[in-house]
Amino acid sequence: MPRFEIEAGLPPYGPVAEPFSKSGRGTHGEGLVVRFTDSRGRHWHGNFQPGSWGVNAVLDHPDGHRVIVISSGQGYFIDPDNRARREYFGSDLRMILPVPGWGVIFGNGLWFEAVGVSGVLWISDRISWDGRQAIEILGQCLKGGSLGSVERLLASL
Repeated sequence: MPRFEIEAGLPPYGPVAEPFSKSGRGTHGEGLVVRFTDSRGRHWHGNFQPGSWGVNAVLDHPDGHRVIVISSGQGYFIDPDNRARREYFGSDLRMILPVPGWGVIFGNGLWFEAVGVSGVLWISDRISWDGRQAIEILGQCLKGGSLGSVERLLASL
């Protein structure tokens, strides 16, 4: 049984989806709808309000318990067993770089944010005026486009 799954829309019947919004606004509209299964096998739906723009994704948190939801670039840390626990991160996220055995790096082309077992580990300074693409991990550096090596080392590796 999957712990989470993106749904096509809000469920037409049953309990109302739990609204999630970083700003507290827009909770009446449909965002990214995700069905969760808690540790007791119970299902519930979350309705995640989108950011300005970016990717939609749902993935396991590095801690093995929480779930990371990205709704049009806005990041959410979700505890399937505790809907009231709400943590937000990122903005306009459009890059997801998994680092096996360590965590995940998210970026929007202007800056990066690393997430590990304990949550957000670091946020880089702005590295570009107009954004970078084709980012990859090379050893302990991020590299992409004409950027060369990002001077932000993955010190936590």
